[in-house]
Amino acid sequence: MADPEVERETVVVDNGSRGGGGAIVAILVVLVLGILAFFYFGGYFGGTAGKNDVNVNVALPNVNLSLPQVNLPPVHVDNPAPARQQQPAANQSGK
Repeated sequence: MADPEVERETVVVDNGSRGGGGAIVAILVVLVLGILAFFYFGGYFGGTAGKNDVNVNVALPNVNLSLPQVNLPPVHVDNPAPARQQQPAANQSGK
């Protein structure tokens, strides 16, 4: 018995567009998070607004130093001016 010939053909349809559903969902999530952050930090959900009762008092330490009296002898520095060095003679080879 001979096997009958079976003809199969695969068809791939690609219209080049992948849609934008993921981008739309991402934008909506960012907007919702932004709105929730606005309400929370604005004090509508018991956030930080209106709780300005932080009182910080920092007392400076009492620093009284008694420095010893130092008597230094007078200092006199007498350095002579450095002697000028002669410039080396120019090249006399004629070139």
